[in-house]
Amino acid sequence: MFLLIYGVMVMQSIIEEKNNRVLEVMVSSVNPFELMMGKILGVATVGVLQIIIWAALIAGMGYFVLPEILPQEIVTALAQMKQGVPASAIDGGEQMGMLQAIMMLSNIKYVGGIIVWLLVFMFGGFLLYAAMFAAVGSAVDSPQDAQQLQTPIMLPIMIALFVMLTVINDPSSNVAFWFSMIPFTSPIVMMARIPYEIPLWEIVLSAVSLYATFIAVVWGAGKIYRVGILMHGKKPNLKELLRWIKYK
Repeated sequence: MFLLIYGVMVMQSIIEEKNNRVLEVMVSSVNPFELMMGKILGVATVGVLQIIIWAALIAGMGYFVLPEILPQEIVTALAQMKQGVPASAIDGGEQMGMLQAIMMLSNIKYVGGIIVWLLVFMFGGFLLYAAMFAAVGSAVDSPQDAQQLQTPIMLPIMIALFVMLTVINDPSSNVAFWFSMIPFTSPIVMMARIPYEIPLWEIVLSAVSLYATFIAVVWGAGKIYRVGILMHGKKPNLKELLRWIKYK
């Protein structure tokens, strides 16, 4: 949802500025690539701030609020679990799944680790997709014209959502592993695997490939942006966009 909502926001903003001829004035004094990156990073900062606020609320709820609102027997069972008492010996052990979930939510270190990786993959995924949405926005004159060009961008997100459902059953499967390494699906699939305590090298490799792909994609998107923002009245296809990338 984050990738789609904020990515489309970047695209629509560029289309609006292009139709108002604002960009034609701005590119006379600012490099087109710098202009595109400024817009992408500006929206990304808003998204990161939103995630940080969510994280603070979740961590605060888990650490301060939950112990106050839970029944006393649940609080006692959680204290026993933290001391290493076997599940079979805990009163209320039949609710072990719920107890484990509550204990993880109240573990600041665990929640903090998840949030750090969420920020890493969310930020990298947004930069990757926002660059592509920015390229589409610069190449068309209206949101209707952009629908055809949006399909190849949205398809990997849809695929990642379906793969994410299989991760719940088997987070170490070959499908889960490879789709968490593909940069266009890793922001979603890898975040579904991380809570299952997968090897750290897999997470790091996925993050490195994501940001390396962003650099390559933003270079191509910058080429399209440079040509597209000054072009009006023509609806380019994918073949023409690839030709724009080759322009010197």
